[in-house]
Amino acid sequence: MRVEAEEPLAGRYQLLSVIGRGGMGTVWRAYDERLDRTVAVKETVLPEGLTEGERRAVCRRLVAEARATAALRHPGVVTVYDVVIVGGRPWIVMELLRARSLHEVLARDGPLPSARAAEVGRAVLDVLRAAHAKGILHRDVKPGNVMLADDGRILLTDFGLAVHMLNGNTIVDTMVSGIEGSPAYLAPEQVLGAPGAATSDLWSLGVTLYAAVQGSSPFHRAHALATMVAVLLGEYEPPDNAAPPLRALIDGLLRQDPAARLGTAEVGRLLDIAAGVDRVAHSRPFPFRRPRAAALAGIATLAATVIVVGAWTARVRPDDTLAVLSSDDQVSRTVAYHEPDGYVVEIPAGWVRADEKDGVHWHDPANGRHLRITPVRGDPLTGLREAERDATHSGTYPGYRRLRLEAAPEVARDAAEWEFITRGAHRLTSRMAGYEFQFSAPERRWTPGQRLYDAILRTFRS
Repeated sequence: MRVEAEEPLAGRYQLLSVIGRGGMGTVWRAYDERLDRTVAVKETVLPEGLTEGERRAVCRRLVAEARATAALRHPGVVTVYDVVIVGGRPWIVMELLRARSLHEVLARDGPLPSARAAEVGRAVLDVLRAAHAKGILHRDVKPGNVMLADDGRILLTDFGLAVHMLNGNTIVDTMVSGIEGSPAYLAPEQVLGAPGAATSDLWSLGVTLYAAVQGSSPFHRAHALATMVAVLLGEYEPPDNAAPPLRALIDGLLRQDPAARLGTAEVGRLLDIAAGVDRVAHSRPFPFRRPRAAALAGIATLAATVIVVGAWTARVRPDDTLAVLSSDDQVSRTVAYHEPDGYVVEIPAGWVRADEKDGVHWHDPANGRHLRITPVRGDPLTGLREAERDATHSGTYPGYRRLRLEAAPEVARDAAEWEFITRGAHRLTSRMAGYEFQFSAPERRWTPGQRLYDAILRTFRS
């Protein structure tokens, strides 16, 4: 389909034609009038029926994806040129990649030869090494996110679920709550809701390599929850199409215990060997081990019980990915406050309210989280810039480090946000609709804190 827009996007990018569609967006071939080059523009297409808070959460994640991708200057990562906010949605401008995903290749052409699969694995491993070295965990390695470009490059795309790590492990409580991603490629610890690590990405690489030589994930089932149980059981048919070193590699990555999985050095060694041999022979034996159902039945039974009893809330998305949120993360009880300043807001029960000169404060004595709401006037972005100057001059925030201060039309019309860190606390100040909201939480618990903040904002009425 070809589209000639009357006005270029953001006054610069002329949308030309659709080159791809996914569950959450459309990718356009576009022309950058300022730099005279063809680019790809990823348009966010939000599902119908989302609340305003859910729309904000999706937009935040897409902007985070662009930032995570831009942070990785690597030939195996698509280059991000720009992010523009138009119509309350982020549009990500990237290099135009003429490529097919590994998923498309497998669907149209069938499984890859073992040596070619190993070449793909080497390229993906190289990107993962670079990401992990920067403390970034991808969390969604799968054939659909591996691109085989016409120019010979192999790229790993879609860092939309990426999170940062500390000492090789996802910081506790900084992941998106519960499970997100494609369940047939998730590691068992992620299915169980535990924090992921670099070894979780390596498990997903192992499943992707299995799919590359066999055609599909060994854990795929008709229903997402059944797929999760299959992952936890850990049994899979041997990848008969794989050369011995690649079989040994897959077996070494698909171990239930993350500590028992092969490390990147050994993974790289086996991929190098597999890339240079055919299917039939290798001088060194590579044993293949299938997990026994008896040893893992307890895990599967526990997982099935958790799912059936309802300790988890599952949501299957249209693109067959799954989000499972722990019930502990839900706000079970709130108190509605009707404030003299003309607004109503629901605050978690147990938080302590206080009237101060700078507005109404609520403090969470159990987890150190804090919210302030203050009526304000004037342009939101200008006001936040002035607030930052005043705070810097007065030393209000010891150890201050700005993360961003910018307009935030993806949050609300004319909104602006100021995010920063100060002495172990993470703060986000938002201005919109005549009010300033400042939320803070301990740095190590920021992501669940921000989810809670978004939930509170959804209840705000003025």
